[in-house]
Parts: sequence; C-alpha cells; structure tokens
Amino acid sequence: TCRDFGANYLMTLPDKGNPIIFCNGDNDTFPLWYNQDTEEVRRDVRICNLSYAQTDWYIYQQQCPLYDAPGLPISWDQNQYQEGKNEYVAVRPELKKQIEALYQKHPEEARDSFGNDPYEIKNILKYWVFAEKQEFHVIPTDTINIYIDKDAVLRSGMMLPEAIRHLKGEELRDAIPDKLSISLKNIRLLTKVDLLMLEILANCNWERPLYMAISVGNSSKLKFDDYFVQEGLAFRFTPFNYKEWGDVEEGNGYAIDTEKLYENVMNRYKYGGLDTPGLYLDETTLRICYSHRRLFAQLAKELVKQGDDIRARKVLEYAGQTIPAYNVPEVYESGSYDIATAYASIGETQKATDLLNHLIAESENYIDWAFSLGDNRIGMVQQDCLYRFWQWNQCNELLKSMDKKRYEQSNQQFEKKYMRFTQLMNYHN
Repeated sequence: TCRDFGANYLMTLPDKGNPIIFCNGDNDTFPLWYNQDTEEVRRDVRICNLSYAQTDWYIYQQQCPLYDAPGLPISWDQNQYQEGKNEYVAVRPELKKQIEALYQKHPEEARDSFGNDPYEIKNILKYWVFAEKQEFHVIPTDTINIYIDKDAVLRSGMMLPEAIRHLKGEELRDAIPDKLSISLKNIRLLTKVDLLMLEILANCNWERPLYMAISVGNSSKLKFDDYFVQEGLAFRFTPFNYKEWGDVEEGNGYAIDTEKLYENVMNRYKYGGLDTPGLYLDETTLRICYSHRRLFAQLAKELVKQGDDIRARKVLEYAGQTIPAYNVPEVYESGSYDIATAYASIGETQKATDLLNHLIAESENYIDWAFSLGDNRIGMVQQDCLYRFWQWNQCNELLKSMDKKRYEQSNQQFEKKYMRFTQLMNYHN
C-alpha cells in the first residue's frame, strides 16, 4: 500500500518536462525515494524535501543531476548557501520609497544598480540578498514580482482560468498577466527555504512543471494557495490567481483541474490492495487512505457541479471498490460526508442516507463515550465533543432534504444530548 501511494505522488506529475515536487515529511518523501531508487518509477522527476532544503549539503545535491532528471534550477554559488549564510533575510518594505525616488530622479543609475524592476525576484537576489555589502542583505519590498513567459505558459498544459479558455491566438496571449506578484504583507523575514522556492519558481519559467505535495502544509510563509491548481496528490504552481479569476468559490480552497484529477485517480493511481479483506492498516497508512478517499469525493463533487453525473457515479463506485469501508473506516475526516453529498446530488438517496446514518452513529457513539467519563473528566474532551456535534449537525442538515422522518429522529437525539453537554460545560465553568 505504501509503495503504491508513494508512486501515486509521482504519477500525479506530467510525463514530460522533468517535473519537480516539493515535499516535507517522512510519509511524502521516503515512499517516493523508494519508488525511484528501487522500483525505478518516474526517474525523470526531482523530489525536493523542504525540511532538508535548509542545509547546504542538500541544496548542493539538488543542483546535481539524478537518474533521468537534471538538477534543480538553482543558480546560487555554494558560498551563498553554506551553513550560516542567508539563513534568513529581513523584509524591509519601508525602503521602497527611497528606491522609487531613485528611479524617478536617476533612472539609468537606478537600473544599473538594481535592474529594470527592482522588485523582481532575480534582481532582489542579485542586488540585495547576495550583495557584497552587508547592509544590502534585505528584501526591500512587500511585493515580489516574477515575470511570466506567456508562450511557455501556453505550452505547459496547465489549466487556464475558465474566463479565458475560449480565447485563441494573440487574444489569449494578451489575457495572460505579465507578471506574478507575491505579497509579503505582514511577513518580517524570509528563510533560506523561502528564497530557494522563489529562485526555483522563477527559473522554472513555467516550462519545467513545479508541484507541491498536498501533505506539505505550512512549510513556508509565502502564500501560494491562490495560485495552486490541484491535479491529485499535488498542487501545480501556476501564474494565475484562480480566486481572483473566479475559478475558486469562497471557502473551497483551491482550483481543481477536473480532467487531470479524473485521469489520475481513475487510471494512473494504484491502491495497494486495499480491497483485500482483513488487511491491517496502521494509523499512518489510514491517514493516507483518507487522503485518497477525499480526492474521490472532491472529484465527484466537481463533476456534479459541471453536470457530469455519469462520470460522478463512476468515480463514487470506483472509490467504494478501491477504498472499501471494510478496511478503511467511513469517518467524516476521510471525505465520507462529501461522498454522501455527491450521492445525494446524483439522486442516489439511499446510498447517501445509509452513509449519513453511519456518520451520525460515529458521532453519537463518541459523545456517549465522553459522557461515560463522568462529570469531572468530560471537560478534557470538550473540543472533540463540539467537533462531533458539528459533524452530526452537518449530517442532519443533509438528511433533512432526503428523509424527513429520520431527520426528525436524529435531530431530536442531537438536541437532547447537546443540551446535556452544555449543562455539563456550564457546570464546569
């Protein structure tokens, strides 16, 4: 199972262009290394662990070719990233006024000193971060620019915002923004890892596909989320702010490339024999199983949104076959509520209701266990209880539109137990 899940990260990436994937922890790194080193899977991909990227030996290693992939596009000299050098650089946006005044009064001198755009990442690294004078070792802006090679974007195969997909030729090219601006607002310093990510992003030039594993979390202060498009177990870096383009609904998180996600989960991914009855899965492996089930749930909901109920049904059926409930528990955190939502949306009310009843029972059982702790100890699990009540209420709201009688029964139990819970909490307070 772990072998296949590691391969799935790699199979998320396109087959051409020597893609790069940023990862961060053990579970999204070691299985990938195993697949490349032992199974010879996707040796055209470069895996970059951001936890190790704080060290000079690892940056040097990443600059070197490996298997069928060239090194990462890092132009730094070893003395610029050796231990103790540029571990962090202060962000000093108050310097912008002085810089802009210099460009107004002495434009040629300014361009010679800081480049055509002093806020472009390549110029910031060259003229500031890696400058000989120590006083220049700062980021003199709260907005960093990366210029966009529009032809490279169009060749890349990345998902374009829906608003411009119908355009052709020069009209499409003109609709692509000239630059990507990354805000550093409220950020006081950038680490060596932050600078490295910006260096790689700029030098990939949208020709070499760059990805972030979905399991990475907040390894960087830089806010790339709005520029990500999800294609599976990894987000692709793009120059498009999908939220501003209207491709991301409020609260949904990320843009999703439905076609690539469908191809990945339905055809390219393997599921490690999870359909083998009686298979033992440890807690860590279960969490990755949950990640895969959530992908199915996301995909099904996106297809429903697009009016493609036929493929949504296929996705839901395949999810049940490859990640069956008899091995991988149907819990809220595994995306099971979203799967119930998708079933309800395509008219499969019985399947949706059965799943909701199971999730309600899960929440109710936990709350009953919490009550069994007694008045003096239930406070230890107060937040967990509130989370379970929230899950229960979500299920009730969805149930209301499908089975009024069952909804009323469940809601009555909910109100009764929630009242008891609030009385206990008020007593403790």
